[in-house]
Amino acid sequence: MLSSWRIMRTYIPLLAVLACTHIVIAQKDCSRPPLGRLPVSDMSNSTWKGIRGGLYPEGRSLPPSDMMSHYENVIDAIVPRSLDGSVDLTNGKIVMIGVGASNPRTEFNAFVALATADPARNATLTFANTCVGGQGVQKMNQPSDNYWKNATHVLDSIGCNAAQVQLAWIETDNTQTADTTFPGAAQALADDLFTLCTTMHTLYPNLRVIYFSSRSYAGYIDPATALAGRGLLSPRDHLNGWAIKFLIERQIVGTPGYGFTGEAASLPALMWCTDNWADGTTPKLDGLFWHCDDFSGDGLHLSPLGEEKSGARIHAFFSTDPLAQLWYRAQQTTSVAEHTSSDDLRTMYTVGDVLTLHSTTPSPIAIYNVHGVAVWTAQIQGTTQIATEGFAPGLYMVRVGDRTSVVLRP
Repeated sequence: MLSSWRIMRTYIPLLAVLACTHIVIAQKDCSRPPLGRLPVSDMSNSTWKGIRGGLYPEGRSLPPSDMMSHYENVIDAIVPRSLDGSVDLTNGKIVMIGVGASNPRTEFNAFVALATADPARNATLTFANTCVGGQGVQKMNQPSDNYWKNATHVLDSIGCNAAQVQLAWIETDNTQTADTTFPGAAQALADDLFTLCTTMHTLYPNLRVIYFSSRSYAGYIDPATALAGRGLLSPRDHLNGWAIKFLIERQIVGTPGYGFTGEAASLPALMWCTDNWADGTTPKLDGLFWHCDDFSGDGLHLSPLGEEKSGARIHAFFSTDPLAQLWYRAQQTTSVAEHTSSDDLRTMYTVGDVLTLHSTTPSPIAIYNVHGVAVWTAQIQGTTQIATEGFAPGLYMVRVGDRTSVVLRP
């Protein structure tokens, strides 16, 4: 009895301490000012420390026109496959995986909810959310890491396997480094992302394209209370987009080890999805901004509002991007490179005070802003002109029947 009583005396205080302990990652501080920097996607005509911005080389917002046929050839190989990886147009699946930690997990879920309800989506397209909270790229870039064992379990749970994975969406950072030098920290993260892509190329032999989204704003995290990895704090969030830019540019300019065409391809094709970084409440050129209410109490994790905002952006990209539509939509009959260059695409969707639409048959039309909110709906037939002077500057998704496009309101 005495020894049992001593044990109880030992554990009761310990249990009391544990019951009263609440571990938080950080605390949100909505009074923190913006960082005062531009998103990389808004820097097509400007430089930072001598390096030109823009998502792609030479300040472009879209892939170079001379790369389009190469991307199309890769995407042509994205077809429904059976569990053994063979082409199966009847019962096969095209699997897309989401890769990252906690924020990417909820963002990918929000995207999947929209895509699943999208009647234009390819019915063979299947989604697997492999994201795991707390995982940084420094762990995921190792093939033996438990992250990939969990990914296998996720695929098993939906009746799929690695041979059917042909697309991936990634949002990640190195959570263990506090380096914020530029361009050094961004180049180092690009190295980490390269290793991750190499790992995924090994694990998923039919993986054709990897899309990247940059991290959202981290400036509302109070660094004095943060227990999260130092790599998650501001201003590393701003450098994340630059790292993706550097990574993709290495492939475009032909850096050894980055090839994605032919039998000797070292990697899948690497492409942008969405640049999700905006400097707090300062809007990007496409209208995106991050309010404190877009984040939970720790300032790091997105609130339901923030999750929906990011998910809508991802869905808008995949459902409207000319290259992505080659696999996202159920039927594709038009070649992107056949009719237009990337420079044409950049100006094709720019509108002034009037947007003109045409449909030869009665068709529903809906215009959505970057947050996925419908700002104009109607039924049209023939030519319709829509006044846009009341639209806030930014990107809009326009749906006429089953056709989707993107317009930019400067």
